[in-house]
Amino acid sequence: MASLRTTITVYNWVFKLIGAVLLIGLALVLYFGETRGLIEAFVGLLIGGYALMRVIPFLKTQKSGVLRTINIIEIIAHLAIAGLFILVGLTRDGGLGALFGYLLGGVLVGRGMIHFYGVSSGHEKGDHPTYFFHIAALVIGTIVLISGYDVESIIVLMLILSIGASLYLGFDAYGGYGQYRRRKQLQDTPQDPVVDTVIPKKELPTEQPDEIVQ
Repeated sequence: MASLRTTITVYNWVFKLIGAVLLIGLALVLYFGETRGLIEAFVGLLIGGYALMRVIPFLKTQKSGVLRTINIIEIIAHLAIAGLFILVGLTRDGGLGALFGYLLGGVLVGRGMIHFYGVSSGHEKGDHPTYFFHIAALVIGTIVLISGYDVESIIVLMLILSIGASLYLGFDAYGGYGQYRRRKQLQDTPQDPVVDTVIPKKELPTEQPDEIVQ
C-alpha cells in the first residue's frame, strides 16, 4: 500500500480542482451577496494568515539583521491591520469605507517594496513567481492607494483575481489528472514475463595426438 504522502501527491489534482470551484463560488457570493463586512473580515484573515505563516520560517532563514527587523515591523503592522479589518468587518455595518482601500493599498505596496529591497541588497533570492507576484502587488496596491477604493470596488478586483486563480488551479488540476491516468495505465498494463534465455555452451573439438609413423 502506498504511503500517505504518495497518495496525497498522486491525488493533489483533486484538491486543486476543489479549490478552483470554491474560489469561483466564493467570488460569486461576495459579488452578488450583501457581504460588505464579511469581505473586510475575509481580507483581514488573508493578511493575518500570510503574516503568521512567514514568522518562524523567515526568522530561521534570514541572516540580515536589518532586513529581519524590517520584516518583523511589517508582520506586526499586517497583524494589526488584519485585526482591524476582522473586528470592524464583523461588528460595524458601515465598515471602514475608503480607509479600507488606503490600508489595503499600503499593505500591497509595502510588501512589494520590501521584497525588492531584499532582492536588490542580495539578502533574498527571487524567482519568476515571486517576481511577478510582487510586481502585481506594487501595481494594484498603487492603484488602490491612490484611488482610495472602498469595499464595493475591491469586490470587482477580488472577483477578477479569484477567476484568474481558479483558471490556474483548474489548468493545473487538468494536468495532474492526465498524469494520474497515465500512471494508472502503466500500473494496469500487464508486463511480459521475463524468460531466462539459456545459451548453450559451444563444445570445442578435442585435439587428437599426432600419430607416430613407424
